[in-house]
Amino acid sequence: MIFLLLLAGCAGHSNGGPKVETGSPVVYIHPLVPAAADLSRLSVAVLPFIVPDGMDPAQGERVAALFQDVLLGKQAFQTVKMVNRHYGPLDEAAAIAREAGTELALAGRIRYFMSGTTLGGARVVLSVRVIDVRSGDTVWYIEQAMDQKLDHPDVSLAHRLGSVFSNQPVRPSAGAPVADNMLVHIAVDMADAMAGYRYVARR
Repeated sequence: MIFLLLLAGCAGHSNGGPKVETGSPVVYIHPLVPAAADLSRLSVAVLPFIVPDGMDPAQGERVAALFQDVLLGKQAFQTVKMVNRHYGPLDEAAAIAREAGTELALAGRIRYFMSGTTLGGARVVLSVRVIDVRSGDTVWYIEQAMDQKLDHPDVSLAHRLGSVFSNQPVRPSAGAPVADNMLVHIAVDMADAMAGYRYVARR
């Protein structure tokens, strides 16, 4: 039996800044092990996220630290411990968490990271796997993406002629990097899913 969680819908975030679109987290759980019954009673080691080729590995450590803070704030687990040790295979991640004395390992991956430009185009895709360190089974697999639409300027002849005789609007300050804000939104969404999940059985 495979258990699937689909939080339907698509949400927008703006908060006065650039508008971004996010799909709800999608979570696959297979197999459903006893450890998944109540995550709030268990301890988890958060390991550095694996990053795409060409990205500074330190970014994976920063994202892991972000997840640690959010998971602590949401009380998704009884204990959340940051373990700053990089790993290869998932069984190595489980072994590191086991040595750290936790029951679960949180192994994440930055699948795609595009900062975008002043016109938009930022995109972030993250996935997180929570592993039972005793059995090596995946308790949770969760993935989410966020996109910022491109704000294409109007380059038509009519617009260019009109702009000569009118005051042009002042573009607002770009504020914090959009892609970094996306990471925060995704971390919060994923923590909410883990803290208040529900199961939908699919046979």
